[in-house]
Amino acid sequence: MEPAGDRRLLPVGNDRPVVRPALPVGAASVKRLLLISAMALAPGAAFAGQTPADQIASLLPAVVNISTVMNDTAGPVAGNMASQPTATVTYGQGSGFFIGSSGLIVTNRHAIAGASQITVTLSDSTRLSACLLATAAQTDVALLRVDAGHKVPALTLGDSDGLRPGDPVFIIGNPLGLGSTVTEGIVSARDRNTPQSGFGAFFQLDAALNHGSSGGPVFDDYGHVVGIATALFSPPNETGSVGLGLAIPATDAAFVVKQLLDTGHLQLGWIGTHIQPVTADLAAALKLPDTRGAIVTDILPDSPGARAGLAPGDVILAVGNEDMAGPSAVNRTIAASSAGSVLRLTVWRDGEKRPLPIVIGDLPGDKPGAGGHSSAPLCEAPVAPRPDLGLVLSALTQDARDKFGLEDKQAGVQVLDVLPGSAAFNRGIAAGSVIETVERRPVASPADVRTAIDAARAAGQGFVLMLVRNTQGLGWVALPLEAAMQTGAAGAD
Repeated sequence: MEPAGDRRLLPVGNDRPVVRPALPVGAASVKRLLLISAMALAPGAAFAGQTPADQIASLLPAVVNISTVMNDTAGPVAGNMASQPTATVTYGQGSGFFIGSSGLIVTNRHAIAGASQITVTLSDSTRLSACLLATAAQTDVALLRVDAGHKVPALTLGDSDGLRPGDPVFIIGNPLGLGSTVTEGIVSARDRNTPQSGFGAFFQLDAALNHGSSGGPVFDDYGHVVGIATALFSPPNETGSVGLGLAIPATDAAFVVKQLLDTGHLQLGWIGTHIQPVTADLAAALKLPDTRGAIVTDILPDSPGARAGLAPGDVILAVGNEDMAGPSAVNRTIAASSAGSVLRLTVWRDGEKRPLPIVIGDLPGDKPGAGGHSSAPLCEAPVAPRPDLGLVLSALTQDARDKFGLEDKQAGVQVLDVLPGSAAFNRGIAAGSVIETVERRPVASPADVRTAIDAARAAGQGFVLMLVRNTQGLGWVALPLEAAMQTGAAGAD
């Protein structure tokens, strides 16, 4: 990949690393982290009163190391039809972090691409086999799941829109397969586009990234996840960190993750343009009153943007009725639009605002199907990713029966997790419970449960009746439907 001049954009996961001296965090770097954290943490912040080491210790259990095995099969030797294909086994490393207490992990797609086996190592050295839940090729995001046998600490993808150059950040990851490693630095720039950024834009940071760091969380100094470490720029003949790293903004990642959980694949609106921020100089040259919006740099031939008459130099000021603060807002708003729908852009051209209707297309490359190019085992149990009433559900497998000491003939739907504060949580339903009936009808899959709940709502019922088995036996539970709709109770994963 040659994004510009003699620089190279390198993914930082799923590598076959050459053994070379590691780049640990030295004493000077740790001292700087202590100083930055001490200055930046305001009273009332989530980490107020804690040392940086305490802060990081509280986050480490939610970050995982990812190891992959790739089986590459070569064909017969040329000219020797009797020879047999040969298999070559290679290994890769990456990082990830929990975003659901039942074992849901987010990482980079390239960190697990081509893998036939995925192993996740927790902070306590527990090794678990992972299955692949969903991938999004154009956004380089993948979702994995592991079964730890208990709830795991999870992180939340936060708001990255407020990041500014100079803001302190730190990364936890698995560089070169060494295990959990912390590096720190600052945000160097926002809205970095590359040939690989089909959706949104990266932010740049100078915290050390190396092969194996891909998929690791980028934190601000309050411990909020503001990005996913993804790639690094390196000069020729260099493969390690030179202080030019790229991360997917957490706000963009959260948008992608929600779609993957809701539908199992990614459907993004697309107009086929490349855009960049409007600087003060550009605003002055274009006679713009301020620096909001995004200026068009390039338009792909025969794309929706080209067909609508969008031109390089146009400044997109608004999409629909929403003013656009910058490129990230433009990208996300268009991506959230359905293919075939018509959006009205407001563009600045020749010193005046102009309306420009545009028919949204589909972002090429992301189609239904979880596996992509990976041969890793797919998650077999169809988990309901955005379940109702705070319940995270799965089909009841024999492994689950064995784990929870259930009889072989036990039927129903397993409760993997319960969202704190939800209707189910407040009425005592816990992970490990089994829902046997809903509205007095047996259920065998998460879809059965959702269908029964939808029918109860459609009938105007205030409650839905469930027969639930837990460690104390069978019991009836009535979950309030109206309360769930008002609070938007839904599973975190």
